[in-house]
Amino acid sequence: MAIPGWIWPDNQYGDREVHHSPSVEGLEIEHATSVFEVLSNTTRLEILVALHERSGSLSYTKLREVVSVDDKGKFNYHLRKLEPLVCTQDGEYTLTNRGETFIQRIISEEIVLNRE
Repeated sequence: MAIPGWIWPDNQYGDREVHHSPSVEGLEIEHATSVFEVLSNTTRLEILVALHERSGSLSYTKLREVVSVDDKGKFNYHLRKLEPLVCTQDGEYTLTNRGETFIQRIISEEIVLNRE
């Protein structure tokens, strides 16, 4: 049960400040779920890293070769899952701005990469 703010004005309790956790709304949970879905699969992460490491775009064939996925159906499935993060133009794949930001944050998080 939350304690009403009027009991301790100015978020003060004795000599310490009371901090309230931000609420997590339904849309935020859905977004977090989609992020975890991407992170839960090695192939999807490999696709993102491959596109991130290349300064330009990659063709479908080259991207599939770099990621080492033999099954076209499986590869296409994972590419579709990455649609908000990966875009294609004239048969070439690149990261969207959102995709670039996403992979940079993952790479920068040492905990995610087991480099504690």
